[in-house]
Amino acid sequence: MSIVESAFQGLKKYADFKGRASRVEFWSFLGLVIILQAVAGFVGLLFGVGPLLSAIVSALLIIPQLAVAVRRLHDVGKSGRELLVPCIMFLALPLAFAFRGVLPQIVALGFLGMTLMVFANLLRLFLKEGSTVPNSYGGAPTAFTFGC
Repeated sequence: MSIVESAFQGLKKYADFKGRASRVEFWSFLGLVIILQAVAGFVGLLFGVGPLLSAIVSALLIIPQLAVAVRRLHDVGKSGRELLVPCIMFLALPLAFAFRGVLPQIVALGFLGMTLMVFANLLRLFLKEGSTVPNSYGGAPTAFTFGC
């Protein structure tokens, strides 16, 4: 399967949270999302609706991004629940920095550091090679199959 086919595989499995996704499928889909966001931003800039068009594209692509991330975690033998803590921490960052004063800002910077460490661990899992044998989430996406 080529990189382009792998990228569009994420769109074909729009809301499929079951099974496994290879590293190539995950990273090529992420590249496709970045390209689509850039094109949406450029087209929106040309027509004067930049933030609106980008927001629409983001809303349309959030579910397939989550689905391919969950399937990627399944490929390395982890549950999709591994995404919960980083997402909650990321959403809580503005609240942490909302408080004024020296001590609250120090606490907020500590929270930011913890959030970055959690995301670094998630990145490590996304970069990790998946198992070549079936696990509890299904067969390996890169396994060789015989054509009939």
